[in-house]
Amino acid sequence: MKKICWLATGGTIASRPSENGLAPGFTAKEMLEMVPNLKDYGHIDCYDIMQLDSTNLQPEDWQYIAGYIEKLYEQYDGFVITHGTDTLNWTCCALHYMLENLAKPVVVIGSQLTIEEENTDAKFNLNAAFAMASSEKIGVFAVCGGQIIEGLWAKKLYSEDMRSIQSINKMPVATFEGNNIKWNEYENPQVNGIFKVHSDLELKVAQIKIMPGLDSELLFNLAKMGYKGIVIEAYGAGGIPFAKDKQRDIVGAIEELSKQGVKIVCTTQCLFDGVHMDRYEVGIKACKAGVIPAGKLSVEAATVKLMVDLAKK
Repeated sequence: MKKICWLATGGTIASRPSENGLAPGFTAKEMLEMVPNLKDYGHIDCYDIMQLDSTNLQPEDWQYIAGYIEKLYEQYDGFVITHGTDTLNWTCCALHYMLENLAKPVVVIGSQLTIEEENTDAKFNLNAAFAMASSEKIGVFAVCGGQIIEGLWAKKLYSEDMRSIQSINKMPVATFEGNNIKWNEYENPQVNGIFKVHSDLELKVAQIKIMPGLDSELLFNLAKMGYKGIVIEAYGAGGIPFAKDKQRDIVGAIEELSKQGVKIVCTTQCLFDGVHMDRYEVGIKACKAGVIPAGKLSVEAATVKLMVDLAKK
């Protein structure tokens, strides 16, 4: 029988009504009692490590979650993390980069309705999550609306739809139908070495979204504030404006900041296809100025990757 660790962090799935609206309140054990068939997937131990609306989750909470997995890693075959959907993809991306040589399934799952509401999606999502956690697949995964998604490619697209979390730029790993997992093409990543947690994060990383009229002084001010990295959400395939007017010359600002040692990564405002910065002048000039293309990574994935990479140096 598989041994599965349930780490509860709060979120809508665990929420109850309060005087200020829904707020996390149910424990993992209470939720397990409401969905007793989860025990069919294996022996489950419950840990309530925080009770947060995921809007309030911070990078220090990723460190705390990763630390719990590190502490309990040898005791369990898989991990399920119940979580709010608002920042579920952030936590998935963080764990993807923080957990090196992960050889077990870590499944992050939320819901749009609380576990006690009528027609809730929570119980279905929990079944999918524990089925995945008891499988032989390895890596960080997100579960939502009948889909099992590689965590790195998860993104919240809907604020109310039950399929709130979707897979971007990659097919879902599987779908969950009835009580069965229907696998798509997915091969476990190679594990080359012992499990290791990269707990250090560089918190001085910011995001900037390109818009008409953006003042380059904003980037310079971030550097003055001590920011070590900037993730730019560019237009289309990675278009970043350049101009004779220094105030509007974002490429010029990037070149100056890159020489100062600030790492600048480029993602796109488009949901799909990523950046392709070798096609247009606005992309090629930005790369020559020092921009690092993020490929198909979402802005969340690129940001967390930069936080982890900068902390390693």
